[in-house]
Amino acid sequence: MIDTIKLLIYQELPLILEKVDFEDDNTFLEPLLFTYFNSRKYKAYSKEILKEFMQGYFIEKVPLKIKHSYNKNNIAYIPKLGYFEKNSPTPIENILEIEGLEVVKELHPLMHRYLFESYKGEITNPKPNYKSVWSKHKNTLNQALFILKNLTPKFYKDFLQANKKIFIHDNPKILNFTSKETLGMLFFYATPSSTLMYFIEELIHQGAHNILYHTTFNENEFFKIDARNTYMRDLTGQKWDYRDVYGAFHGVYTIYKRLECYDILLQKNVLKEKDKHELLGRLTDQFSRFHTGLELLKLDEIYTEKGKTFYLELDRKCENILIKYRKLRNEFDLSNRDLDFRYEDFCKLNPYEDFLKKEKQGFYKF
Repeated sequence: MIDTIKLLIYQELPLILEKVDFEDDNTFLEPLLFTYFNSRKYKAYSKEILKEFMQGYFIEKVPLKIKHSYNKNNIAYIPKLGYFEKNSPTPIENILEIEGLEVVKELHPLMHRYLFESYKGEITNPKPNYKSVWSKHKNTLNQALFILKNLTPKFYKDFLQANKKIFIHDNPKILNFTSKETLGMLFFYATPSSTLMYFIEELIHQGAHNILYHTTFNENEFFKIDARNTYMRDLTGQKWDYRDVYGAFHGVYTIYKRLECYDILLQKNVLKEKDKHELLGRLTDQFSRFHTGLELLKLDEIYTEKGKTFYLELDRKCENILIKYRKLRNEFDLSNRDLDFRYEDFCKLNPYEDFLKKEKQGFYKF
């Protein structure tokens, strides 16, 4: 992967390779590099934009030059250096990093096209309104990262290797996502009702997508078919299933990572009261997300031997954890859940007071 990025830079603007630390892998994991090289299939960009956003990685510091990097708010985000208004060499905001993850305060214009409103696989608004709300949620994000770092250290190590930055905006119709085209970026919406458990779940969920993008970067090692352009409904007959096979495969992996981390959090008993209530609800939500189609496929026609082994291992691990928590399957009413689990909706059908009574009786010990 890193060698691929180096080759692309060499073909595009070789001078950059002379200005950066060629041996520093983190330089070549900059999400804007993936975004730049993938964006060219949608729009032609000046090579100067590549040079501009890489200035923070230059070993020898030179006067800052910005022309093409201003976003819709007329602010230029230059990684490692900060955020700049036009005709000002002094940043208006500095780089913010929390527990190894950078919080992006303003998007670079290369990334605007990736934010759109959608519902069940259909784009409903390709150019939605949104604004950055990092400052309102940085403390909750900090708490969530601290918990994952200290209680799930193995996962967190993998998380930081694949996840470099997060952008938090205010439009809940732009579903949380990652993309192989912006590899290393996390895109979250957040509202005043976004809880600690919301951030914990989405860091695991979306973070796992980026981890799997790294693992399956060479997709033909795992799939015999064109998994991104083969749709589940065509293979299973389930007309509701709009996912492609690759996306469904990601679903199994992200379910496993959530279950793995939830199990650890419950065994360590660190989340209390409403946080535990929500954790149990989110764990219960995984029952209905597991075995939604991939198990119906003819595995030998879909996967290589490596891919088949990987899938079956994930399937087995998910099932084992769900068996451990099987009494939760019918414990909560999730009938009002649409695409995402939302705690405020969960509480309407599963009152916190009912949870407290059973918690005092020791019902939720596993």
